[in-house]
Amino acid sequence: MRPARRKHSAWSSSGRWMRCSAPHGKVCATASSSPSLQFHGKAHSPNHDDRSPIMPSRLHLAIPPNIARHVISEIQSAFPDASIHPPQTHDEMDAFFKNQFGHPDHTADLTLTAYPSALSRAIEAKDIFAPMPAGLPEMREELLRVGLREPLPFFKVVAVVTMLIIHHESVVPPVEGWADLCRGDLAADVVIPPHNTPAPMLYAHYMEKLCGEEGRRASALAQAKLFPQDINKTVDEGTYKAGMVFPAFARTFRLGNARAVWPKEGAIAVPLLAFLRKDAPDDALEVLKIIFSSKIQTIIADNGLFCPIREGIALFPEMAAHDSRLIWSGWEDYIRLAALR
Repeated sequence: MRPARRKHSAWSSSGRWMRCSAPHGKVCATASSSPSLQFHGKAHSPNHDDRSPIMPSRLHLAIPPNIARHVISEIQSAFPDASIHPPQTHDEMDAFFKNQFGHPDHTADLTLTAYPSALSRAIEAKDIFAPMPAGLPEMREELLRVGLREPLPFFKVVAVVTMLIIHHESVVPPVEGWADLCRGDLAADVVIPPHNTPAPMLYAHYMEKLCGEEGRRASALAQAKLFPQDINKTVDEGTYKAGMVFPAFARTFRLGNARAVWPKEGAIAVPLLAFLRKDAPDDALEVLKIIFSSKIQTIIADNGLFCPIREGIALFPEMAAHDSRLIWSGWEDYIRLAALR
């Protein structure tokens, strides 16, 4: 069992020390190539008290590197002695959120993740999670209208990741939506991220949801083997005819031989979720507030090309240009899928 901890705010002017550690003693801001953090320095305060004890607070931020760098920078402004540790791989994250998340000995005070299995595990272990505090921003209208309002009190959507289509310029007629990927000339030539990510499960679910049996057959033929950067490269080269990627990997193509498509049915919505432990110290809540701040929500939109949760934060251009068109089959389906994964 984890020992009880006295709460305090590491962001106040008290000058107390804070050490952050994720499962197995690390604080993680993780993706396929993102860093982990372990804080063991003094809070940046004009009135340090060297006699104050080290108070552990654990943060697990499973977010992309381009967003993680900025979030880490905000935290490091208060903790300048933070040191960088090796990243977690997709295999490690996949195994953790399937098997260990929600266990008291392995779950951080604050977790951010887009792995659906985290939600399934959190439902099973809901007694260790706190209801999300009042005062966090309300969900923006574009997300409310597709049904993304949280149905349970112990998690909150931080942002929404979208997944769309890219295809080689030789594909005729051009791809316009998900249904086109059922075509005989395309179905077996679509490349998507591998099975240690949520992508194959989501692709199969939405292809069947949108196209029935034809979509189910097409999704079974997809090549689940490459990460988004390599999907971009191989579709551009013509190795594959089409692929499914995040918008950040659909903006430019080195050879100029591919194009991005915001599907006419909508981009697949994947929520990035936050979970807070009941026994989390005050500083974990302060970090959560930073993540929902206008500054970080703007970074999420501008750097990550995610849909920010906050109303009033500009959408990234591709989403705005396509009327924020999303497909989301509802939390009931999502929770069921998460449990199957």
